[in-house]
Amino acid sequence: MPIIQYSTAFNALDHYVKQHNTASQDLSSHIRQAMILTAREIIKIYSLSLLKANSIQAIDLENPPPLRTNNVQLAKRSNASTRTIQRHLKRLIEANVIIKKIWHGSNSGYELWLNPNILLISSGKPVNKGCKEQEIENIKFTDNQFFKKATTPTCPHTDTSNNGYINNIIIGVHNLKTKASSLPLTPGYASRNATSNNFTGYTGKIDPKKNSDAGEIERIKRAKNQTGAEISDVNQARSASLSFYINALWTLARNTLYKDHYLTQSQVKKAKELLFQWYNPVSDKKMADVHQVYVERIGIVQKYIAKNPEKRYVQLPYKYFDPKNPSGFTGTRTWYNQQKKRDYEVQMKLILHAQIRRFLNNEKKATAKQKPRLALFRSCETRLGKLGKPELVNQFHASVLNHSTHKFIQFNT
Repeated sequence: MPIIQYSTAFNALDHYVKQHNTASQDLSSHIRQAMILTAREIIKIYSLSLLKANSIQAIDLENPPPLRTNNVQLAKRSNASTRTIQRHLKRLIEANVIIKKIWHGSNSGYELWLNPNILLISSGKPVNKGCKEQEIENIKFTDNQFFKKATTPTCPHTDTSNNGYINNIIIGVHNLKTKASSLPLTPGYASRNATSNNFTGYTGKIDPKKNSDAGEIERIKRAKNQTGAEISDVNQARSASLSFYINALWTLARNTLYKDHYLTQSQVKKAKELLFQWYNPVSDKKMADVHQVYVERIGIVQKYIAKNPEKRYVQLPYKYFDPKNPSGFTGTRTWYNQQKKRDYEVQMKLILHAQIRRFLNNEKKATAKQKPRLALFRSCETRLGKLGKPELVNQFHASVLNHSTHKFIQFNT
């Protein structure tokens, strides 16, 4: 039997970390999830070492020995680098998860003493339940007490108002073997008539023309994706694709546009509902391209705010992502088109300047090393002609030719 119970120690560790993070105002001193995983691996290694040591000679549980380990061992167990392990250990020591560390050199490793309030190995006796927990465990639910006294009737009751079906058979709790519950407040996916109704041969199938089952309607209502927008239950692949892109764009917006702002759950839900309106009209083939455009538009807004963060901001999500709001995300379409137009013009100029430099640099070389002048001129001219902009060819001619002296002039970039 292990000396350290993993489940108990891990629960104590999580509770300790939660209290530490709550009490600490500085986010840089919080214990992150990766550090918790490292602490769990240390507890596992320590448990195995205590079990091995105890098999050789009984150890004093009131004063257990330290754990002898090193960064390489912990890095392999945690799938992390040794530098990461060093940072994790430093934070765990500051949080008093590890109360002491003694380093014995690069080749010898170090010894660690863990917080005994987390390990909980000081006593081998089982912990008795508190009075309150025991009292709650002894109290039975009122519904169970009621049905325990009830008896199953010997003959079924009929209801002539429901097409002659026997749908109100009282089923005892102790005889219930189906997924559905006889309790009226418990939702179920199977009909109560499907238990053992041999009288009419009814199997529990629902005829939408004759009967409407409340459980089925409730199941359809619950078939919504995580964005909060109602999507057809038939097209699950479409729903998953929309959910993926919506959540991805919202995560980007949350970490860039609203990273320093507190948002409630209702605001987040409303934002995803509005983003659903942006993605829903898009076909599956163009979904990835449209998503990339939306990502670039978020990036443009982020750069705009970064230039003057004290005076520039975005509206709350329920307004900003409203497609009918021209001052919100809808307005960034003009910015995006202007930036694409400007990027295209810059790209054309770069190609033009590259061809001019290519021709003029050839003119600076020695005659023996020069490429044929006419062939190179035609090659540059052809490259610019493929762009479909005659003005670029004219600018190339004006930059490299001097018609009066038939000499080449250097282009001033």
